[in-house]
Amino acid sequence: MVKRGRASRRQRVAGEALRRAAAAARLAQEEPQPRPAPSEVTEVPASADPAEWDRLDGTAQVSRCALGCQVCAEADEQFGAIRAESVAQRRRFDEPDRYPYAAGKHTLHRTSCREVEHSVGHVRLYDSVWMQGALTEFAHEGTTNTGWATHMKVMDGQEAAAWITERIGPRGGARYRLCRICMPELPAVA
Repeated sequence: MVKRGRASRRQRVAGEALRRAAAAARLAQEEPQPRPAPSEVTEVPASADPAEWDRLDGTAQVSRCALGCQVCAEADEQFGAIRAESVAQRRRFDEPDRYPYAAGKHTLHRTSCREVEHSVGHVRLYDSVWMQGALTEFAHEGTTNTGWATHMKVMDGQEAAAWITERIGPRGGARYRLCRICMPELPAVA
């Protein structure tokens, strides 16, 4: 069973196959561009932020696409929008007094909850070589990770009350749950 808003594995594979076929058709019409060898792109360029190396421990993917990859260029706008929203959520996360609530798909948390920390707390606020690798991974595989994208919405009391109101069923039942780790107090619902 597929939940609303999510694609099944079969749908993701079919979508990726269509993107690859379209990219192959475009590449057949263009002159081939030289593709760097894997050994050339696995090293971190000297321009990368050294503070990044400690946090990443070499686990981030560096782009393996040739410059001018059409698939990456097509996904760049959507990647930028997701990234901008994630950075905005990260800035809200840094102000827990103003924004005491956070919500995932179905669960309400306190901003200080470790689940929120896991999702929002790792979003990097700066652009780097690693962001190009994240764009490549997003464009070709459709994946988002907590290094550049958040899956939580950080909210103030009024936004949390509106979030709860949206999730009240037609018969008055709650279609959300409270986090069992942080047990947030419900905001005043207007």
